[in-house]
Amino acid sequence: SSIAVEVPRQCDIKIGSEGVPLFETHADGKTIGITLPLLSRTYSPSFVFSKCHYQTNVPQDPFAVQLLNTEQFPHFARLWTRGYDVYTPTFNLVYKDNSDLHPLHHTAGHGEKGEKKWPRNDNERRDAHVRMKVMLNIHHGITNSEISSMTAGGSGGGGGRMITARANLGIYGLGRRRTLDQLLQFASIALPDSEFRGQYGNEGKGCANLNWVPYDKSISPRANLFDGTGKADDLELEPEFPLRTLPDAGDYLFPMGGGSDVTWKDQAAVNQRGIPQTETAVSSNVPYSFVFLLWVLGLYVWYASFVNIGPNDRRRSSRTGRRVLSKNPVRKKAPLSERALKNI
Repeated sequence: SSIAVEVPRQCDIKIGSEGVPLFETHADGKTIGITLPLLSRTYSPSFVFSKCHYQTNVPQDPFAVQLLNTEQFPHFARLWTRGYDVYTPTFNLVYKDNSDLHPLHHTAGHGEKGEKKWPRNDNERRDAHVRMKVMLNIHHGITNSEISSMTAGGSGGGGGRMITARANLGIYGLGRRRTLDQLLQFASIALPDSEFRGQYGNEGKGCANLNWVPYDKSISPRANLFDGTGKADDLELEPEFPLRTLPDAGDYLFPMGGGSDVTWKDQAAVNQRGIPQTETAVSSNVPYSFVFLLWVLGLYVWYASFVNIGPNDRRRSSRTGRRVLSKNPVRKKAPLSERALKNI
């Protein structure tokens, strides 16, 4: 009998000291013998596999620096509210070893053995924490002046400044396909209020059978939460990808999970039928067998013309060439007489 494959899986989500949800560093659960990818509620930006449009629709925040675990849930919130889902695979093909890693940050910029480290910058780290809290609408532990630093100023009271700061995040903020409240319910957690009360994690419970949350596919994954509201006064610039020439997935249906009746194979067929007509198809309709037949025919003609020539053919070709060259014969000069030779 075959042995059931076990795949590590993260389930537990805690509320950190800054009020931002945190995933467990190591897997606290596992799947056994699953035959289809299993919907998940945790995510690691440094170890994820997806199609390229995920990186263009949910680009890495260049201002979320000096953070490690704190940046993971906010990034997950961005992709989830833009219609992306995370799955645990049926088996692992590659692994990431975290058992012998040194701390990333060091005040002096190097470790005990002289190895280079990313120098710690407390100001950048603080700004990044504020940025993550603003995205998740967490008011705890941030001042009005810190919120105002993310705006162009003149936005009214504290609540108005928070909305403007969230709107200014643009593509680095939440999307419109799903809401933050839906995410909190999906993850079974609660964020703290301004007094750091009422928050709770999920203690790893309810991780086995998550229900897939539907969304309106007519909304683009690039649509930002505050688009069209006029709330932004200093909108973040979107990144450019000059080397990416393929169109992004705008209206594709992403694979469903959880309690959906649509299988992965059915969903893949729907995606093929649902490709927007404005996109240029990369593949051709010509069958591969026909192309292969043409290639073999061309190879045969080339071989017969230049390679497969026998000795008789070469001699015949040589004589033919000489006849062509001697078509206009050259007159031979008469031999010199004895008198002519003596005079030389």
